[in-house]
Amino acid sequence: MDKEGSTAQVTLPSITQVCLENFDLYTHNPNTKVHIEKNVFCLMGANGLGKSTFLNAINFALTGSVPDPLRKFISAQDYFKEVSRPDRSREYFSGRISEPYRDVASVSVELRWPNAIINVKRMFFEGKSVSKLTITDPVTGQHQVRSIENDEDSSELNDFYEAQVLHNCGLDDFAQFVFIMHFISTFDEGRHLLMWDDQALTNALYLAFGTDPAEAKKADKLKHEMDRESSRGRNVRFSAKHVSDRIKQLTDALTANDGEDFVPVEEITARHEALLERHKYTEKLVALKNNELRDIDLNWADLSSALTELQVEYRAIFSARLQKSSTIDHHPIIRTSILENQCAICGASDISESLTTKIENHECPLCDSPIEISSTEDETIPKLRDIDNEIIRVREELGVTLRTRKRLTEELSQAVSYEIEAHEALQNFENQESGKLTAIQAANSLPLLKEKIEALERERAEFLAQSQEHYRKRDTFRNELRKYEKKLKSQYDAGSQKFIPRLRELAEEFIGLPVDVELQHRQGANDSGFGLRLKMDDKLRLTSDKLSESQRFFIDIALRMALTEFMSNTPATLLIDTPEGSLDIAYEARAGAMFSKFVKAGNSILMTANLRSSQLVIRLANLQHLAGMQVIRMTDWTELSEVQQSEEQLFLNAYRDIDAALM
Repeated sequence: MDKEGSTAQVTLPSITQVCLENFDLYTHNPNTKVHIEKNVFCLMGANGLGKSTFLNAINFALTGSVPDPLRKFISAQDYFKEVSRPDRSREYFSGRISEPYRDVASVSVELRWPNAIINVKRMFFEGKSVSKLTITDPVTGQHQVRSIENDEDSSELNDFYEAQVLHNCGLDDFAQFVFIMHFISTFDEGRHLLMWDDQALTNALYLAFGTDPAEAKKADKLKHEMDRESSRGRNVRFSAKHVSDRIKQLTDALTANDGEDFVPVEEITARHEALLERHKYTEKLVALKNNELRDIDLNWADLSSALTELQVEYRAIFSARLQKSSTIDHHPIIRTSILENQCAICGASDISESLTTKIENHECPLCDSPIEISSTEDETIPKLRDIDNEIIRVREELGVTLRTRKRLTEELSQAVSYEIEAHEALQNFENQESGKLTAIQAANSLPLLKEKIEALERERAEFLAQSQEHYRKRDTFRNELRKYEKKLKSQYDAGSQKFIPRLRELAEEFIGLPVDVELQHRQGANDSGFGLRLKMDDKLRLTSDKLSESQRFFIDIALRMALTEFMSNTPATLLIDTPEGSLDIAYEARAGAMFSKFVKAGNSILMTANLRSSQLVIRLANLQHLAGMQVIRMTDWTELSEVQQSEEQLFLNAYRDIDAALM
């Protein structure tokens, strides 16, 4: 785009190199280094390989933050403060870099301005701090290296980098640079639509059409202050209304009569006390059931412990007895066989008498070997019998305890329900009869009730005065902001002679229909700023849902292209996570033609594209050819999934078609 006559004061950098170190999401090439040598840099791959992550890593290196997919713009400063929180970038990259590489994974990006080349490096998990900075003079080749490895304070190095960016860009605040990168220069997987976000669009127009970035910052701050005072005024007025409602309730209580809805004070008092007593009773009941349940749980734990100890003791005595005793009639196999009159090993029946005879003759029932009789036999059997009886008793107690616990759990649940019902009934009654209850609590004292009303009236008056003060401040900020808006509107009217035709040219290349936009100035008491009203084929499209998904995506990209061209006195660079999924084959080709028209003006695109729908890239390749387009295959960086591997030939065919188009 011809810059002659433009009011552009911003100098945006071009991106010439990206280096990822220990970025093991890219399994084949975790140490990826790419030199961006052509106006179109296209990263091609299948779903899930990390195309979007590549663009977000670039943005992280440039701004110390990852664009928020739910980005809501209030002011550039507020957005910058929120998006640059270290936990946001850590959370984003945690799923993309494995644990062993967290401390060493980094990204560095080389930025080029007419008078400086800056290479900035950040570690992914050290917040937004810059770890290394290299500044090179493009004329002399001399460079300065600063890093935290040389005992440079990380915050100081970060501040120095931000100051260098502002100096080279001609911006007034680093939040403005972050805004430009996240809201204008990047169309990512979040699919944020600048055209239909009037708050963000207003800030973009100030930066694009204003003659001074400091004025854009001032207007942004005034808008924020105006909105804040307006919100405070509304909140205080709401508080005043709440006080007015209380005054009315008390006044109604003062003027209560024997009309149809008149309820005697005694009846209200009796109802209130009954509800209070019921609420207290249900609270005590819940506490009681909780205590009973806690006691029964302790008892269950004690019984379980006792049962475990008895079983351990039984096994120990029985085992010792087996080693010393000559009688084995208590062995589980023998005892079961005798009781069931069936061999527990082979299943033979009518063996009880035979086994008993062998035991009485001190013979082993299995092998007929003689068994020595132990002198301790008479002492062991009674002990085992006593322990066995104690085990039975404890088990019975456990059964009772578990039944009791089940009952108490049900009773507790019911008691909680009763408490909730009682609380709601009490609360509803107090809300309905608050005025009369206040009068009763004042012991039916007319002076006290009047005093309460007077205090509330003073409180209401104070709220109303605060509200008026907030609205006065809002009006002051609004009136000051109107001066900037008037100036911006004048500058837009002048600049639109170049901006609008370029936007039309780009959008119509894609849409194939006449496109136009009109500036809309919002001037309500609580409203300010600008919007762009879109016309397509002479029909007004006020909201994004009036267009198809592909239309709103690519018209929004066309707007970003036109804005960055107009606002920068150097070639513009866009980062585009291409939304091919919204396109049919015909529109894929038209999107490629729109991209080509943008880069033919000397601008650059760093884009991602999906192999499954390559017509956009093929059309772009046909228009750009090898001299103007650089295609990187993501299959050289990382592995395909199992499903993708089964269809790998399709990807190879797509790559072949693109290579052919580049020739």
